[in-house]
Amino acid sequence: MSTVLSVHDLRASFYTEKGRVPAVDGVSFALDSGRVVGIVGESGCGKTVLSLSVLRLLPDPPGKIDGGSIEFDGR
Repeated sequence: MSTVLSVHDLRASFYTEKGRVPAVDGVSFALDSGRVVGIVGESGCGKTVLSLSVLRLLPDPPGKIDGGSIEFDGR
């Protein structure tokens, strides 16, 4: 199987008047072709921010991807 989506050490934050608020800190995973992955966790743990970051839909400002890499289908 080939890897379709690879996320390595993804970090995203929100920048407010009071400073930086980390929302995703060091998330890594890989999704192989033909597989399904579920992202689960408690309310407020960063599932939506992770998903928006991977899709490059995180509103900027106030959100910002601070680091890591996202590779989809070799790009």
